[in-house]
Amino acid sequence: MSTGTEDEAILIIGAGLAGVSAAESVRKAGFAGRVVLAGDEPDAPYDRPPLSKSVLCSAEALSNLELRDPAFYAENGIELKLASTAELIERDSRRVHFADRTSVPYKKLVLTTGSSLRILPILPPGMPNVFYLRRLSDALALREALPQTCRMMIVGAGVIGLEVAATARTLGIAVTVLEAAATPMARAMCPTMCDFILGKHADHGVHIRTNTTVVNVDRFGAGYRVTLSDGDSVDTDVIVVGIGVVPNIGLAAAAGLTVSANGIHVNEFGQTSDENVYAAGEVAFHYNHRAGQMDRQENWLHAAAHGEHVGRTLVAGGPGYNEISGYWSDQFDFSIQSFGMPKGDRDVVRGSVTNGSFTIFHLVGDVVKGVSSINAARDMRTGKALVRDSARIPESVLSDPSIDLGKWRQSAMTSPAV
Repeated sequence: MSTGTEDEAILIIGAGLAGVSAAESVRKAGFAGRVVLAGDEPDAPYDRPPLSKSVLCSAEALSNLELRDPAFYAENGIELKLASTAELIERDSRRVHFADRTSVPYKKLVLTTGSSLRILPILPPGMPNVFYLRRLSDALALREALPQTCRMMIVGAGVIGLEVAATARTLGIAVTVLEAAATPMARAMCPTMCDFILGKHADHGVHIRTNTTVVNVDRFGAGYRVTLSDGDSVDTDVIVVGIGVVPNIGLAAAAGLTVSANGIHVNEFGQTSDENVYAAGEVAFHYNHRAGQMDRQENWLHAAAHGEHVGRTLVAGGPGYNEISGYWSDQFDFSIQSFGMPKGDRDVVRGSVTNGSFTIFHLVGDVVKGVSSINAARDMRTGKALVRDSARIPESVLSDPSIDLGKWRQSAMTSPAV
């Protein structure tokens, strides 16, 4: 695509991190035409990770939520079209129609529509004191309820559920977490990490019940009596549901683009089955050259990287997407970080699990494919470099805290061992 003229437009639907990153990247790549960033929320684009942590307990957190300073959009010629729900893509005329009866033409369209929360039918949104946490309005509604809450039940022991649990405990709320699987965050952690998380939450008074689901919910006073799959019942004032997300493919599907339950299908450049329509972020089922396969990621790092990649590529071209993804989570007094594969054929521990500062290297064969850590920022930085290099390092070196991995890596860069 050319760098554009004033009468050409790139329209981005979805004003989250991927959308903002795409808009910024389009401008950095030299596009001179119109750039419109549309979102269905009334708020300026904001960061979502604080919603399950600081926003729930600190009014000051709201002042630090915006993804970019308000002046950024004017300085970069990015038009914000907020509180605008896209309803129809006319691919033939290259125009998007919105619920407010306006429409915007486009030269290229980027869909960064993200995901929606999975709904537990027995606990639908709108029930009194039942909360789903995805948007700023959700977090503010939950925060308003917390001062009157003594007991909280959280359905789902994923990142969001456990972060809410940690926040609630710091406020003195009794917390029970239900998890249908055998361990919390089982898809995103190796067993050693899972055991550590379970132990730390137990130490702080969080009651995590695994292999347990909700079978019945009855009103009980101002709250609920919840019957569980093991026959037990738990009384609670507030219920928070966090059982995952599904990609928002409806707009793309209605336009006849190739989609599946995995998301909107795109190639290594973010291009859909229509050459003028792209998708980025967690809605995109994308091809990753490094992984050698199609993938969909639901984390901050991917949203930023993929949005940037797609925005740049649709203007200036370039290589296909090959970024490595990861996530972080802050709970109580510990910080979890993970980069690359969250588990391997073998998981090599470095540091002290007991003392709560350690790193785990995830190996496939003899190659470092991923790294996870608890309160070990220095080893994590080196571990990321090892993952990017697909390094081969002896397990005896990885597991020995007395060896400086950074220096070892530098000295071995030309060795066949790495």
